Formats: sequence, structure tokens, C-alpha cells
Amino acid sequence: MYQPKSGEVVSFEEQFKLHYTFLCTAAYYVVEDEDAARDIVQDFFLYCWSKRDIIRITHDFKSYAVRAIRNASLNYLKKSGKTSLQEIAVIENMTQHFPLEDNEDETDRNAALWAAVARLPEQRRRIFLLSNHDGLKYKDIAETLGISINTVKTQIKLALQFLRKECRWMTSLITFLFFLKK
Repeated sequence: MYQPKSGEVVSFEEQFKLHYTFLCTAAYYVVEDEDAARDIVQDFFLYCWSKRDIIRITHDFKSYAVRAIRNASLNYLKKSGKTSLQEIAVIENMTQHFPLEDNEDETDRNAALWAAVARLPEQRRRIFLLSNHDGLKYKDIAETLGISINTVKTQIKLALQFLRKECRWMTSLITFLFFLKK
């Protein structure tokens, strides 16, 4: 296979070693099933191998592979029937700008978390930040805001539920990456 940027011919085996883990992660991001993600990536590489004389990649192999894996993953969801068409449309939009880096660095994860925190209702966000960012105790937050301790507890519980739901993909992705490295 040809790598246009470097001008070098890179072996099929090298491409597999270079990109397998990342492509499994990309597939898992969509299908949320470890076995299915591996199957999708293996099928992709089998396809590439069987069509090696025909395929002409004019850009970076990784970009080509990510787009192919994204499409194959979406097709898997459609065929499996485990996901509604509305959910598939949402997933398609979310994956439109798939990350092309091997590992989403901590800055990106923090940005996603802060974006989720920003979507909390104002009072809940304020209570959550006073507790988790400023380190205040529930009692101190209640006194500062003139509310009961039970209200503080409830608001933090609701904030954590929301953040877990909003950032579920992040924890799933981290878990999958850990699983791949075993």
C-alpha cells in the first residue's frame, strides 16, 4: 500500500499493526460492542487485502480507513436492528467528524466534560462546581446558597447522573482501550 505523504510503500502488515487498535476504538465508539468492533475492523482489512491490486488510496491510509470503519459500523447498527433509525441518525451526526488521532488526549476529554457541565441547569451547575471544583462541603454550600443540605445532595446526585449519561461514551472508550491493551 502506498503512503502518499511519505512517498514510501508500507506493507499491509505494517498498516495493520499501525492502525488496528485505533480502528477498533473508532468502531467501538459507534457500535459499543467489543466483538463487533473487532469483526468490523478485521473485515475491513480482509477487504483491503482481497482488493489490494485494485484499491488506490490517494490520501492518507488512516483517513481512508477511519471513514470506511465509520460507514461499516453504521451499517452494522442498521443491520443489527438493535438501534432505532433515529438513534442511528444521531450517531451519524456525532461521528461525522471522527477524531483522526490515535488517542484522544486528556485536553479533549476535559473539554467534553466541561461542555457537559455547562449544559447543567444553572443552580445545579453552581452547586456541583462549589462541591467538586471549589471543594466545599455540603453544609457550607447549603449555608452559602441559603438552601437545605438535602437540596444540595439531590442536586449533586442529579448532576452526577447527567454527567455519567453525557460522558458515557468517554468511559466506554477508555474501558475499551484498556481492554485492547491487555
